[in-house]
Amino acid sequence: MRTPEEPWSYGLFIPHDPRAVGVVRATIRHILRAARLDCIIDTAELLVSELVTNAYRNTTTDAYVSMDWEPSPSDFRVTVWDSGCGLPQPVAADAEDEGGRGLTLVESCSDTWGVHDYTDKDAGVTGKAVWFTLNPPLTAS
Repeated sequence: MRTPEEPWSYGLFIPHDPRAVGVVRATIRHILRAARLDCIIDTAELLVSELVTNAYRNTTTDAYVSMDWEPSPSDFRVTVWDSGCGLPQPVAADAEDEGGRGLTLVESCSDTWGVHDYTDKDAGVTGKAVWFTLNPPLTAS
């Protein structure tokens, strides 16, 4: 597999709507397939689903998803921006919990991940950004 040689970035505004998760999954699958990054599609889909679901469950406003590729080093970063306050942390869910494992999945399946708060004083917007990176395996060209 040859990875893309030029950086690129896609962004998607998503409404506060439960159907947004499926739209984001389809979008990321299409983008990664077009970029010939098939080896990370399934993981990227799973992790972005968790983050978009968290944004939907924990806010009442629209969110934004950015998908960015940097060729050196090979790095695919997804960030989900929402208006939620507080910085979420992974939690250990017990066997009876039906939820609460999303950030634990992100932590265990991504190469790196993080969360930070942000404020855009000009737009009067505050919230948080949760991100993860996936690094496709290097292969000889």
